[in-house]
Amino acid sequence: MTGEFRTAKGWRIFIYIFSPLLIGLFSIGGFMVLNSDSSNLTVNLILIPISLGGTIMFTYGLIETIVGKLIVEKDSVSIKSSFGTRTLYFQEIKGFRIGENYIQVVSNTKSKKSIKLALYIEKSDQLADWLANNFVELDSHEAKQEELQILTNHEFGINAHTREHKLSEARKVAKYINIIGGLTCAWLWFYPRPYPFSLSVGMIIPALAFISLYVYRGLIRFDEKKNSAHPSIIYGFALPSAGLLIRAVMDYEILEFKSLWIAISFSTITLTLLFIIGTKEIKFKKFIDYFTAFALAAIVLCYSFGTYVISNCLFDKSEPEIFKSEVTDKEISSGKSTSYYLKLQPWGPRTEIERVSVTQDEYEATDKGDTVDIYLRQGLLKTPWFYVVTE
Repeated sequence: MTGEFRTAKGWRIFIYIFSPLLIGLFSIGGFMVLNSDSSNLTVNLILIPISLGGTIMFTYGLIETIVGKLIVEKDSVSIKSSFGTRTLYFQEIKGFRIGENYIQVVSNTKSKKSIKLALYIEKSDQLADWLANNFVELDSHEAKQEELQILTNHEFGINAHTREHKLSEARKVAKYINIIGGLTCAWLWFYPRPYPFSLSVGMIIPALAFISLYVYRGLIRFDEKKNSAHPSIIYGFALPSAGLLIRAVMDYEILEFKSLWIAISFSTITLTLLFIIGTKEIKFKKFIDYFTAFALAAIVLCYSFGTYVISNCLFDKSEPEIFKSEVTDKEISSGKSTSYYLKLQPWGPRTEIERVSVTQDEYEATDKGDTVDIYLRQGLLKTPWFYVVTE
């Protein structure tokens, strides 16, 4: 297969029509800002970079559409762009990858960069078939090699059959943890009923996901990689943790955060270090390893915060101290979800007017000037919290 491949015809027509219009729009917009007597410095600092950036971006896209093309010859693959031409000879090609929006021809030498092109190139299906018939599809190849390494590793069993069974078992465990984790997140977000049970499940599933990393050490991993032979529990860990965080923030009002943050910081650092040291999954050799460690710590922080707040408040049996306060105002915050707030006069340990979250029913049942009861509890973990009761 030889020939030249450009951006697909439909895309070219679209870009040829709309790019000049958008270039003109951004250019005229920038010119009008510069020549306007009414615009201030702050507006100029915002609009001028937007105008310049939009002009450059769509100009570059138009030039790339006109100039850019992939050239397949008998012994090489080249990509031509506005910055020049880059060529890989067949012996310099390690293989290829196909993502959701691109095809990447991977170089096997450090002296030459890989070739990456968008899937909306013309005859992309034929090009993908040609690559598959002549080069190695690296994602599936690497997955097979990874699985082969697992099945020949004596740490996972005394023979190949035992190792294959353990890998299959690990995949099933990770699959069920991820499915249940996703369903638990939806349960916590949309309809957490029965309330104590749903929150308890939300705290248990991430813990099971964490434990599975140790039970199937070296097989189940935290991070998910495309076509990896290793199953991942990232969804079973991250999604319920996010659900817990949402419920903790939406359902409970903490009086004092100092002890909470001390405990959460300790928990986050400890669990993250246990994961890094215990599983040895993160090698800290590439940038992605540091990003994975950061993502892990962020998810652990969500889990620690949600678990601490919910455990402290939901299972608190302390006797409440009751205060009264007057409602000075009401607010509704709308976004992906709607939140309802009352502004209250100073009460008990609070010395300033503050906004507290309430349910929709409580919001609708309360008017400005009404008096509400505030129940202050000490918390199971000795972190004081409170809630509002409308009359």
